[in-house]
Amino acid sequence: MPSLSLKPVGYTLGKILRQPVKVLTLSSKPEVIKNESKKGLVLLENIRFDKGEDNNSQLLARSLARLGQIYVNEAFSFSHRATASMVSLPKKLPSYAGLALINEINSLENISHKGKKPVVAVIGGAKISDKLPVIEKLLPRLSAVLVGGGVANTLLRAKGLKIGKSLIDNKEIKDGKKLIKRAGKKLILPVDVVVDNVSTKRLEARLKMVNKLMTSDKIVDLGTETCRVYAKYIKKAKTIFWGGPLGLVEESKWRHATLALGRLASARARRQVFVVVGGGDTVGFFHQHNLVVDFFSAGGSAMLNFLAGEEMPGLTSIGYRRPK
Repeated sequence: MPSLSLKPVGYTLGKILRQPVKVLTLSSKPEVIKNESKKGLVLLENIRFDKGEDNNSQLLARSLARLGQIYVNEAFSFSHRATASMVSLPKKLPSYAGLALINEINSLENISHKGKKPVVAVIGGAKISDKLPVIEKLLPRLSAVLVGGGVANTLLRAKGLKIGKSLIDNKEIKDGKKLIKRAGKKLILPVDVVVDNVSTKRLEARLKMVNKLMTSDKIVDLGTETCRVYAKYIKKAKTIFWGGPLGLVEESKWRHATLALGRLASARARRQVFVVVGGGDTVGFFHQHNLVVDFFSAGGSAMLNFLAGEEMPGLTSIGYRRPK
């Protein structure tokens, strides 16, 4: 796909460095690549264009190994995949973790193993399926799990409450019930929410207790009392992980909870509290509103896999071992 080509990257890099950058395909002969590298910098085309990458091809790994002397992994967001560039190539060269990769690992280990307690997780977003394994794995370390968005809606439904037309993940109701039972008092659910009545054409935002919702109500944000309760936990925390918005933040009118609690978390990050924010929507929201924290993770699925304790082939191949 042309849109995924690295040619624009090569062009921009050349302008920044003020020297030519040649973008070559992976099918280029090694001697051609080496000759071009004598004239200037060489950037290889997107490795995902080669079928051998996803197949963990030894042939591709050997071809790449002939082009360099050392291997440096700076792709944390890809390190959960068992591909040729992540698994086989580092075995053929002296291999190292890059500075950005080390920073990502250290920051996430603060959540999963090393950070000061109390540790609080703020979990939101539309899907609960990719968050459940993370909550389950981190639960022994967590003092509280504060939930919002579709995650909270699904758990409220799993608890037996009626949530009207709100966004939920029906396939995860059963696992949601198990989490509620296992987490006990650590799982903090909303007590009130902002709802929009979908039976009318006008936007009618109302504040309601979670046990008073009608079939035409749609949860769009957390309520004021819920925000007050969540703020107490954030103020007491020494380590905070935030993944996912707490309301339908695409609409500015439904951003109150995410913005108010985000500002609080950002303020805490300046007072010896370690705060990590992950997930594209959440990171983008924090940047948009100039909210500063200790670390923004761009790891995506890799971040969730790491926190859930799942295998990370790209890290194992360069000698990484999880703390016990």
